[in-house]
Amino acid sequence: MPEFVTPDADPMDELRRWLNEAAEAGVSNPAAMVLATVSADGTPSARALMAGTRDQDSITFFTHYTSPKGKDIDHNPNAEAVFLWTVLERQVRVRGTLTKTTAEVSDGYWVSRPRNTQLAILAAPQSSDVPDHAALIAAKAEIEANIGDGDVPRPDTYGGYRLTPDSLEFWQGRPEDRLHLRAIYRRDTDGSWSFGVMAP
Repeated sequence: MPEFVTPDADPMDELRRWLNEAAEAGVSNPAAMVLATVSADGTPSARALMAGTRDQDSITFFTHYTSPKGKDIDHNPNAEAVFLWTVLERQVRVRGTLTKTTAEVSDGYWVSRPRNTQLAILAAPQSSDVPDHAALIAAKAEIEANIGDGDVPRPDTYGGYRLTPDSLEFWQGRPEDRLHLRAIYRRDTDGSWSFGVMAP
């Protein structure tokens, strides 16, 4: 039985523990994760982003709803996130379903961001082609001039998604014998979690 996770634990508690241990080990951006989605025509797409919050039931991140990932999610809400901390020989895969957060949650995150970040989000149509980088700088300056000293409004096209897990897989490397520790929690139909050990 692997000792690196507890069979009867809540897997989200285990994820938070691993995130804390990664931070304590000095990992740069321990909440960075790779999110994989699938488009309407079945094309996979993956990108690195930051997990904004981790509550008891889900992982939340914030992005442009009109971005390629947002369009993917509109067609197929199933997704997988991967946390990787190479210095600790650790990885966690989180598979589940994405739903938008409430406007209140998105507003709360928005006001927590630095003003400069808010302005950049307004100026940059994420993943769209632009003439050059100078055009983005000019767009940001124009928005800032128009707003003046007032609050920067959150656009309706920017907000949060919650990834509610159906499974969490924990992997701990064992370079001495390559028999890596690998365990998975799967959500049962009644909402409880079942635990299993997997071969590396």
